[in-house]
Amino acid sequence: MNDAKKPMVPLEKKVFRAILGVLALTLVVVITVISFQLGQLRESMISANKETGQEVEGLSSQAVGDIMEDSLLRLTTEKAGTADAVFSDFARTVSVLAQSAQYLYEHEEEYGDVAVHLPDQKNGTELDVYVTYSENADLDSRDFTDEQNLVGNLQGELLSVTAQNEEINSDYFASESGFMLQADDIYQGQFDEQGNLLSFEAKERPWYKEAVEKGGIHFTDPTRDVSTGDFAIMCSTPVYRQDELVGVAGAGMYLSGLEETVADAVIGESGSACLIDGHGDIIFSTREFGELASGGETLANALENTQGDLNGFISAAIGGAQEISLLPVDGENVYVSCASLDTVGWTLLSVLPEDTVTSATTELIEALGRKNSEMVQEADRLFLSAFGLLLIAAVLLVVITYIISRRLSSRLVRPIVDLTNKVSAIKGDDLSFRWDQQTNDEIDVLADSFGTMTKRIEQYIVDITAITAEKERIGAELSVAKQIQADMLPCIFPAFPERDDFDIYANMSPAKEVGGDFYDFFLLDDDHLVMVMADVSGKGVPAALFMVISKTIIKNQTQFSDSPKQILETANNLLQENNAEDMFVTVWLGILEISTGKLKAVNAGHEYPVTRGADGKFELLKDKHGMVLGTMPGMKYREYEAEIEEGGCLFLYTDGVAEATDTKNELYGTERMLEALNRDPMAKPQQLLVNVRADIDAFVGDAPQFDDITMLAMERKKQ
Repeated sequence: MNDAKKPMVPLEKKVFRAILGVLALTLVVVITVISFQLGQLRESMISANKETGQEVEGLSSQAVGDIMEDSLLRLTTEKAGTADAVFSDFARTVSVLAQSAQYLYEHEEEYGDVAVHLPDQKNGTELDVYVTYSENADLDSRDFTDEQNLVGNLQGELLSVTAQNEEINSDYFASESGFMLQADDIYQGQFDEQGNLLSFEAKERPWYKEAVEKGGIHFTDPTRDVSTGDFAIMCSTPVYRQDELVGVAGAGMYLSGLEETVADAVIGESGSACLIDGHGDIIFSTREFGELASGGETLANALENTQGDLNGFISAAIGGAQEISLLPVDGENVYVSCASLDTVGWTLLSVLPEDTVTSATTELIEALGRKNSEMVQEADRLFLSAFGLLLIAAVLLVVITYIISRRLSSRLVRPIVDLTNKVSAIKGDDLSFRWDQQTNDEIDVLADSFGTMTKRIEQYIVDITAITAEKERIGAELSVAKQIQADMLPCIFPAFPERDDFDIYANMSPAKEVGGDFYDFFLLDDDHLVMVMADVSGKGVPAALFMVISKTIIKNQTQFSDSPKQILETANNLLQENNAEDMFVTVWLGILEISTGKLKAVNAGHEYPVTRGADGKFELLKDKHGMVLGTMPGMKYREYEAEIEEGGCLFLYTDGVAEATDTKNELYGTERMLEALNRDPMAKPQQLLVNVRADIDAFVGDAPQFDDITMLAMERKKQ
């Protein structure tokens, strides 16, 4: 556009001045000729505006269509990646379980015998580990019994996998010799109507045979679970001792959690999405009827229900294609995009009606139509005005009036024709638009508006690309940071399998990708156990960094002193140095003399610990609180002693437990926590944490998690 602009002269005034010029020169105008010329001018304006609208419609449809196709394909790919990550984690979990089983078989001398038990039909709704047998198993064989007791060492890991992974409903190890050790809460299905334990032929199951046949990690086809009726998928892998096949490790997962991921892939109110496996079966779909509906109790097959271009598109998608096409689905033209879930070989389809994409173009054409109507009305008004004034014009100046009218018509219409040509030149990915004329009327305004629109579309594409790339980078980094933080905390249970005088279990659930809570426990020597529970101020990455520093300093100080008081006083001074952000951490630290139950502890601004006697109930131990760590140098802390009886238990937690909030902003509180603990006070440490977390989840409901939730339970066993 030219920088120097003259004041805008409305089109109405231009026409009026032209008519005045003609009257001043000619005095008399031939009415019929002038009427003909003005009529031609009117028709030319209508035709030019109509052509401009058609050109703009074609260009707008193409530009908006290209942007929506790119966005739809990108969103589909992102949602497919999110769903695939679930199966990737599932496969890694099975791989770790298989490695543990292989290590047992190849290092038998390092493990003792751990007894296994049959399923308890009376208690068939709680998570448990139990054994079942093949009909041909040699139960009286010494070798069979030794192998079974060796694999019994996997019970803790099997329980931990199922308890800590919401997606996994069961995990197991099935041996070649005929027994199967598995963890789930549906073992009532292992009995017949008379209560007799049924045999289980694991080696005849598809997940066993296919894993052995194909080798490596293997996923089965989706099937309905015989116990729940929900769709499920099994992941398994063979286990070898050297080159000898000893069994198969695996796990099962319900697919109901993927429904939310499929629903998230829906774009707009009129869009839809579906998930298809490698055979073309539709696992989930947001469409209730038609070619891409899931089919209810029996999976519908997309390849059998479709034909023509849609059938070819789905075949290509199952083959790994990642593309988008405009196709007819159920009699409606829609944009269909696809992306693969590489881990399981499935495909995610996102569908968006063409009408939704073209709505922006329709609005633009309607605006142009209104403008055209206004110009036609103005031309009609000027025509009638000129007709009345020229009734007295002379016939002698017909030729002069005709020439002037032709020039006037050309002058008014040519900028509109030029604008049409400029719009027509915009094609493909090049959305640049430049208007180098200056008419000083509404045509300049229209050209400026269209130029601004194309620039905004170009900038929008650039911004969306940059934002998406940055989001993916940050997401990847936070995922790595979350895993690093989790690996810093003791997470292998049982933590001390060789000890029979105590049992300990802990877990941490961050509110964000990474958190500020942490726990720790370790042995100073054979008779002294150190336990730490802490909560860093704030959340997210800053809290996670301060958590790493705090955990490291506290653990290092236990190498120089066995006094909780001295450990925290030194740690406080170290954390206070260079703490420009004024962050702090609340800490409870205790050292238990395992043989006597004598506990020395210090509380630096942390929650009250909870204790239970050998035959009592859980109660708060209201100890004296000191100042939090990291705020002031030279702080002194008060050390106190307590006793954990044989058969007694200690429960530690952070404020994320007591301050969990429901949708009404009501706090969970310590009273509810104590009630949850005392519903089954003699439960094992791991079950205590499961009971409390289940009670918190039931209380919170749909409210988002506000703070990190961290818990630790330690039981001093009776000897």
